[in-house]
Amino acid sequence: MRPLFLTVISAFLLTACNLERNVQPNSGGRTLEVLVVCSRSDFEGEVGDTLRAALMRPNPSLNQAEPMFTLANVAMSAFERADMFQRMRSIIIINFTQENLRPFMVRRDVWANNQVVFQFNVPDRETFFTLFRENQALMEQTFFHREHARMISTFRATESFIISDRLRSTFGFRLVAPDQFRVRTSNPNFVSINRETRHFGQNIMVHSYPFTANSFTQEDIIRVRNEISQRYIFGPIEGSFMTTEYRVPPISREVNFNGRFAIETRGLWRLIGDFMGGPFVNYVFFDEERNQMIMIDGFVHAPGRNKRDLLLQLEAIAYSIDRIEN
Repeated sequence: MRPLFLTVISAFLLTACNLERNVQPNSGGRTLEVLVVCSRSDFEGEVGDTLRAALMRPNPSLNQAEPMFTLANVAMSAFERADMFQRMRSIIIINFTQENLRPFMVRRDVWANNQVVFQFNVPDRETFFTLFRENQALMEQTFFHREHARMISTFRATESFIISDRLRSTFGFRLVAPDQFRVRTSNPNFVSINRETRHFGQNIMVHSYPFTANSFTQEDIIRVRNEISQRYIFGPIEGSFMTTEYRVPPISREVNFNGRFAIETRGLWRLIGDFMGGPFVNYVFFDEERNQMIMIDGFVHAPGRNKRDLLLQLEAIAYSIDRIEN
């Protein structure tokens, strides 16, 4: 008779193997990289020109030319054969067909976790151009949200609980920042954190202040931002401080900020009294539980280096906001 413990162990191992086979891998790809599945002739022709003009347009909130997204191309035959392509995080499939298929499909986690696939099943290029224009905003928003989710998941592995606790005790919520960040300044209505390396600096300011009828206007947002910057963010030269760069006007829009109505403002900052600057992204929303406005502002200093991905990391930290009940 087979020993009972061997039977139990065998059953456990069999179950574990089955579970392992059913678990999807995590998606991959570089930051803001989109894989376009279509023929090379289409990618190098009008189809690719349309995608590049839309998705690789210059990011308007940076102080140097960087594309919104980076595009890569692979033919359908190669895509179907290789797992490495199917596991990409952001995929656009362009299928020219006369079959009666749904012309535009959004598919999630098809071959990997945290993956989105936009598939076009169209009879001709004109139909594709029309459908792409109609869905471009949705696609871009989804690509960004997937990047935020990936980064937040990565940051959780090395979350700074010193920062989480400080924000919780000050504002009643936490942000997931990796432990390379440090608390720089802290008082009852303001906390700033930063990460400094030899090549770049990343900073986040969190500020609470009273609500007024103008709190959601760009003019008031910039006014508050400049006030706290002048008070707390100084340059290396004595008397220098941060302000907003007006020669490139800031851009504001309404966003869904983890279920909250918020105003997102993007622009450039510079130092008064010194020669430094870079991009910033700013979110303001009304905290109903504490009856106050909250401003979360991230800004980057990286002279001579690309800043798109560094700023996106600060966006992800902002979007990791999680209210903690006291």
